[in-house]
Amino acid sequence: MKPHPRINRAQRAAYTLIEVLAAAAIVSIGTTAMVSLSATLMLQEELSSRVALVRNHQENMLRLWQLGLSSLQTAALMPAQAQNALLQQALCGEPVLAETGLTTLNGVTMETATCTAIVNISQNPASETPGAPVTLTALRPRLITTLRPPPP
Repeated sequence: MKPHPRINRAQRAAYTLIEVLAAAAIVSIGTTAMVSLSATLMLQEELSSRVALVRNHQENMLRLWQLGLSSLQTAALMPAQAQNALLQQALCGEPVLAETGLTTLNGVTMETATCTAIVNISQNPASETPGAPVTLTALRPRLITTLRPPPP
């Protein structure tokens, strides 16, 4: 029997070229997935921020209306989009506050109003791509408007 040639200890511990290439491929696939996920999360965070801003704007409009102001007075008090860069990026068009009539709840006559706004879902904040309209509804007792004198 022929004796096996001695293999150097450093040669036994080394990686082959195929093992190195396989490891590099796995690392590159993982890195690509992390970058893609990061970009998606950043876009989702931006859209969530816009939705929250629009929702807050709508709620503020309805709160002013609930205090007894008319829809025109409420619109006049709200910040203009032209003067607010965040609103320009978040909103598609102007929010609409509409008084929708009367309803009776538990024997109390209430006035109702809706505020409809559309979120800009464009990835480019300079352009507008309308999303689905979001409508909030609010009620106020009829008593508020009967106690206040009409605006001048």
